[in-house]
Amino acid sequence: MIKKRQSRATKEGGAKEKEVKYLLLEDKTIQKNFLIGKPSEVLKNKSELYIHYNKEKAMIDADICIVRKKDNKLVCVVSVKKSFRERGAQTAYWAIKIKEYNKDYKYILATPDVDKELFNPVEPKRKRKWRIILPHECDAVFIYSYKGKVYKENNFYVGDEYLKDYIRRLL
Repeated sequence: MIKKRQSRATKEGGAKEKEVKYLLLEDKTIQKNFLIGKPSEVLKNKSELYIHYNKEKAMIDADICIVRKKDNKLVCVVSVKKSFRERGAQTAYWAIKIKEYNKDYKYILATPDVDKELFNPVEPKRKRKWRIILPHECDAVFIYSYKGKVYKENNFYVGDEYLKDYIRRLL
């Protein structure tokens, strides 16, 4: 039973990663200027994605990497989450470590927020725990399941156009 649920969650997570990738690639400017994909698809050297702990190292949660074509530079890492529960802590942790190690790329969260844990259109200003923590620790948080530009507050954005704008600014 647990394996079946985990398998389904992995497939659903992969589908959400593809949604974000293709959402970005529908923009002609982004398509022309960036490589977008899994680390193994777009990075020759994944060392930038590792955090060192003495003699050990661990790779950050890097679902999608965005590489600027003109200089082959990793400019953004996207953590994609369908929903949160305790996994919001994972994203916040890696965001903190990336800042601590002065990594030279943005670390953002993209989510469809299926459970409305971050944004409820009926109460847009209501903030639960992850709505407070994640925009503070990550470079930006995007709910991409809404079309256009719906809501913005500091590093928290609701609407697919905000995500595209953010990536275009990394040129």
